[in-house]
Amino acid sequence: RALSAVTMVQTYYNNFLGFSGSLTNMTDFMTDLRIKREEHGTTKLPGFTEAISLQNVSFGYQPGDWILKDITFSLNRNETLALVGESGSGKTTLMNLLSGLLKSSQGQILIDGIDSREVDMESLQQRIGYITQEAVIFDDTVFNNVTFWAEKTPKNLERCWTALKKASIDDFVQEQPGGEEARLGNNGINLSGGQKQRISIARELYKEVDFLFMDEATSALDSETERTIQENIDQLKGQYTILIIAHRLSTIKNADRVVVMKQGQIDRIGTYEELMQQSASFRRMVELQEV
Repeated sequence: RALSAVTMVQTYYNNFLGFSGSLTNMTDFMTDLRIKREEHGTTKLPGFTEAISLQNVSFGYQPGDWILKDITFSLNRNETLALVGESGSGKTTLMNLLSGLLKSSQGQILIDGIDSREVDMESLQQRIGYITQEAVIFDDTVFNNVTFWAEKTPKNLERCWTALKKASIDDFVQEQPGGEEARLGNNGINLSGGQKQRISIARELYKEVDFLFMDEATSALDSETERTIQENIDQLKGQYTILIIAHRLSTIKNADRVVVMKQGQIDRIGTYEELMQQSASFRRMVELQEV
C-alpha cells in the first residue's frame, strides 16, 4: 500500500512538472503587464469643444524607424475629415494616435489645448465611436446590440430609437416582429452587410459620443449599399467630429477636408475639389477608381 502511494505521488509530481513551465511563463507575462502598464494623465475631458492638434508628431515602434514622420494638422470640432493614401501610408496609425490608442514618439498632441500626456485618455476614448470594416453583431435583440445590455428603461429605449433613426435603420427595425426585441441571429445572419454597419453606427451613436472614427467601414460593401451608408454619414455631418479612412474615394467627396498620406507623411490637405486641381497623385487615384 505504501508503494502504491509513493507511485501516485510520483505521478502527480510528473503532471505538475508538465504544467510548471506554463505557470512560469504566465507569471512572467503578468509581471510584464504590471511593469509596462499604460500610464495616463489625470485631466479628465467632459467633452470635446475645440480641436485635436498634432504638432510635428512622429511615431515608430523602433527609434529612427518611423511609420509617421513630422505630422502637423488639426481635427476641428464637428469637422468631417478624410484620410486617403496607398496601403501602408500610415492612415490607421494616425487614427490610432488621434484616438489615444498609441502615443507619439516625438512631437506634441493637444486636445482642446491640453497636452495629451496630461489627459486621462479613458475620458477621451469614452467620447469616441470607433467603427471598423467588420461589424460585430451578437446573437441577441436589436436593443441589446445597440445598448450593450443596458437596462430597458423608458429613457434608454428612447435613446436607442434615436440612435437607430440617426443611423437610418429605424424603419427596418419597426418592420421586424417585436421591433427592438427582434433577434439578429448568430453574427447578424438575419441582416445584410449594410444593415450590420448601420446597427454598428447606431451602437456608437447610442453612447452619445463626440467623435465617429471609421476605418474602412464601407470597403467590404457593394456600391449601392456603400452609397446608402455614405448618405447616412452625410446626414450626421456637422453633428459629430468625423474621421474617415477610405480607399474608395467616392465615399469622401463631401468631407470638409481630405488629408492625402504618402509614405508616413502628409502630402496634401484640402477639399476634394482643391485636391483635384492641385494634386496630381490624388487626381490619378480618382481617375483609376473612375470616381
